Amino acid sequence: MRFPPKIIHARLVAAFPLLAYGFVGPVSAQDKDSPAATAPPAQLDLKAFPGAMVDKVVVPVPAEIFGVLDKLDEPNWAEQVRLPDDSRPESDRLRLALIFGATVGEGFIAVEAEQTRPIQDIGRRVLRLADALGLQNAVLPHCQSIIDSAGDHDWRKVREELDRTQQTVRESMEKLNDNDLATLVSLGGWLRGTQTLTELIAGSYNHDKAELLNQPDLVSHFRTSLGEMRPKVREHSDIHTIENGLGEILEALSEAEGDDGGDSGGVVSASTVKRIGETCDQLLGRFYFEPQTGESGDNL
Repeated sequence: MRFPPKIIHARLVAAFPLLAYGFVGPVSAQDKDSPAATAPPAQLDLKAFPGAMVDKVVVPVPAEIFGVLDKLDEPNWAEQVRLPDDSRPESDRLRLALIFGATVGEGFIAVEAEQTRPIQDIGRRVLRLADALGLQNAVLPHCQSIIDSAGDHDWRKVREELDRTQQTVRESMEKLNDNDLATLVSLGGWLRGTQTLTELIAGSYNHDKAELLNQPDLVSHFRTSLGEMRPKVREHSDIHTIENGLGEILEALSEAEGDDGGDSGGVVSASTVKRIGETCDQLLGRFYFEPQTGESGDNL
């Protein structure tokens, strides 16, 4: 199975998640109990997924892809929630944008795990990050709704507000003509979601699940966007490292395309899944899991 031209997956994926550009509400408990919801699909039809148009690239709604993953398997989402230490202050706006996106991605993972306390913590963190970016007033209603809805176990509402929060921040940055930061918000969420997706796939590998990672157009889109950013942004050590990391992911996917030499485009092997996951983990370590202080080289 191959993605059609320009049809690429973004929740986490957080994910995946991944979530770079938005989700739909989770399946209701009643829907989950229905035969149609519990039966695995005969095959993955990514062309049928709803999506969003971003810079002329169609990104399928991540929740739909996670729904397929849930049907193919029973992912342990709780094990994937990895909310990092929040004690280190951050003033670098580029890192703040990346951290913001990854934190929203973490929220989507916590929603899948239906964990109230982490989601409420994430809502507060998102508000602090938005404040540091000068956008507190714009996201305050969303964050309060996230915290309240998590307390009510209203996971659909939490998911909707997480999505609206990220959209609000992106739109606010774009209105301020700061498209670079808007892109980094999306990229941070995509990295966190993809990293989680690789762990879930590696835990019980099969070709269908691995195909959810086969998104070279989206990876190429992000890499091209980084390459077109302002010189001062491109010189930032984290941005340079992420651009190279996306190149490594593209290389891994290109090797998968040549696996069988046929029209199917090959398969994403278990080793490729591992390679992509390790790359995402290393990149997230630059700004999210264990940020390396003193290496940014600039404070924008």
